[in-house]
Amino acid sequence: MPESPSSEVRKKLETLRNRFQDKTISEIEGLVASIFSASQRPEAIGELVAAYQLLHRLAGSAGTLGFTQLGEQARKLELAIKPFADQVTEGAEREHVRQQLRQLLASGFEKDLVGLGSLLGVADPVSTGWHKPVPVESDNQFVLLILDPDQQHGDLVSQGLALYGYEVRSLSSADQWPDSMGDVDLVMIRDTLLQDEGASWLSRLHKLPVICFSEAHDFATRYRLARLNVDACVDATLDIPALADQVEQLLAEGLATLSGKVMIVDDDRELLEHYRVVLTSGGMQVRAFDDPSRMLSELAEFRPDILLMDVQMGQYEGPVLARMLRFQAEWLSLPIIFFSSEADRDLQLDVLARGGDDFVTKPVSDEYLLRTVRIRCFRARQLDKLVSLDSLTGLLKHALAKTELNREHARAARSGHSSVVAMLDLDHFKRVNDSYGHGVGDMVIKALSNLLRHRLRDTDIIGRYGGEEFVVVLPECSLVKAVEVLEALNKDFAQLAFKGGSEEFSVTFSAGVAELNAYESGEQAIDAADRALYERKRAGRNGVTVASESNS
Repeated sequence: MPESPSSEVRKKLETLRNRFQDKTISEIEGLVASIFSASQRPEAIGELVAAYQLLHRLAGSAGTLGFTQLGEQARKLELAIKPFADQVTEGAEREHVRQQLRQLLASGFEKDLVGLGSLLGVADPVSTGWHKPVPVESDNQFVLLILDPDQQHGDLVSQGLALYGYEVRSLSSADQWPDSMGDVDLVMIRDTLLQDEGASWLSRLHKLPVICFSEAHDFATRYRLARLNVDACVDATLDIPALADQVEQLLAEGLATLSGKVMIVDDDRELLEHYRVVLTSGGMQVRAFDDPSRMLSELAEFRPDILLMDVQMGQYEGPVLARMLRFQAEWLSLPIIFFSSEADRDLQLDVLARGGDDFVTKPVSDEYLLRTVRIRCFRARQLDKLVSLDSLTGLLKHALAKTELNREHARAARSGHSSVVAMLDLDHFKRVNDSYGHGVGDMVIKALSNLLRHRLRDTDIIGRYGGEEFVVVLPECSLVKAVEVLEALNKDFAQLAFKGGSEEFSVTFSAGVAELNAYESGEQAIDAADRALYERKRAGRNGVTVASESNS
């Protein structure tokens, strides 16, 4: 039987712990020898600085790796020896420092120092209780569960959301509640089923996004539903595009809080690898290295959401590196989080004033590390969306969509694979705005953007080109397959029913398609797709036209 993901994580953490033990045994032996040497020979007093730095590092890393008692004792010894290390750094008279050190050793410091190595045999149990494997994002459908006594309403919701590419399961009674909810991504439930707050199955809702169908708008009812961990309330009247938009927002937020790109720089290799294992197993993308001189090239290639750095890394100081990064405009908004065992709040604030955004004191538990990084990544991506994504649709803005298109054109030219670009435009959209208002028009635009996002692949590029026009880039896709996909989308979008006051209406779109590789530049390819789009408009709209010599 294959091992569970949590068991694999446990083994990796145990391996790192063993490596730390082996390395630290010799380091502590050298530490003890250095301090005794400094107490006996004035010319060796300079070794106190390295001894202090080692104790400072152990105070942070030992606890993180599971050696809590070792970390606490190292912290105690570090604070005791710090005044002597500071005097050496400031050039104090060596013999004077040596005499003070001898007094310190005689006061009980020697006993604590000699016993430091024995604490390597006292370790906390390796825990992976924080580890909840995150499903890998793929082209698989999201699974929605509807619990509604009104079976007709539930069936209509199921049929409507299925057009967006969701797998929908519909139940009419709480008695049908499934034993396993492992593959369910979101629950929709009628408010009448939440009246019994003592129901045993209510606890299953706590870890999933929940949308409640409710006609009640009074404060007391809404507050009670919020207390039951409901995330959104929608009217039971059927408005599939509005409901799909709500589902989209909740699922996107859930995914965003579980993922992110993290760069870590730390010269303690065992600690660095420990961070990498914890964050990677928690669903984050991680780039970790111990040489700060690689930072600029690694940032340019990886482009993380956040950067984690130790405050002191050999000859490099984290705050100085942060200030250096801020020289470049592209890194001004990059969140930088410092890790250090420094507990002095004034010193922490000084570090933040020199370019950092947050300060986490080591040792740090695995769960706290993962939660901190997830929250920070989520916030960073939210702010990035304000800059790069269209506020209405959540798709790429015009300029960024063109940048990504040109990047894919260059990639296709290098590798020789086939890629396709398509221009889409809503038909008779001005009529929608004039007849039902711009609010309804915005809902139509959002409905198409949601449909594109859910039915296309994660690797596809989707942008709002302007107004009611969209651009789509399908990497590694043949022209025939692209037309097939777009025609299916065209057919399903036309089946959506929108509400404009008391009326229901439908909207169609037209599309022009061009093979990216057939043109010398991305600009030429998008122009060809645009001409094919307007050829489709002249031919009667509501369909897909491929760019050819006649329209290029």
